[in-house]
Amino acid sequence: MGIHATCNKRIDCKQTIYSFEAFYKIYPDMDSIKVNDTIWVELVAPVQLKDFETGRIVDFSGAENFGPSIKYGELFGGDMLNPGGVAAANNFENHIIWGISVPSDKPDQVRGFRCIEENGFYKFKVGIVSKKRGLYAIGLSNAGGVYRRHNKCDKAAFSLTIKDTDQHLYLYEESRPGYVLTGSDRSHLYIFKVY
Repeated sequence: MGIHATCNKRIDCKQTIYSFEAFYKIYPDMDSIKVNDTIWVELVAPVQLKDFETGRIVDFSGAENFGPSIKYGELFGGDMLNPGGVAAANNFENHIIWGISVPSDKPDQVRGFRCIEENGFYKFKVGIVSKKRGLYAIGLSNAGGVYRRHNKCDKAAFSLTIKDTDQHLYLYEESRPGYVLTGSDRSHLYIFKVY
């Protein structure tokens, strides 16, 4: 009589085993707003998500740490080597409609958030209220190392990009002559003036 067993557990829980995609919408997508106007950033993603690697639909409900961070910068004009900006998170107020705020290790530059889960969707919505005139860039993050309450070992990486929004990237390139945005910057930056 033989005993046979299999074990599918990974030795290292640090591995990402799922890759998902979701999108930010920003509105109103105007290139200029007034002091005290609000820009809305919204993210809605189903808990049933298609994994890039396998093409399978995965129920990734119950995520404990899924959410974006937003990096705020004020642009003063730069060049090819220097972006010409400073941290500017304190130039804005954030009014959360869906989600919660989490501490940031760079509070003058970055605000962290967590999505809420509701009716089969992850939801995040924040109103960004301008308090000071200037030319600004906000950078919206991806989300990596996302785990669920009932399974902290199986982690997911979320590619979170801006979609269906005029991002006014020309304003960044005007502020930094000769520099052309590429790759991740093109899908994660939103640029606007506050007057």
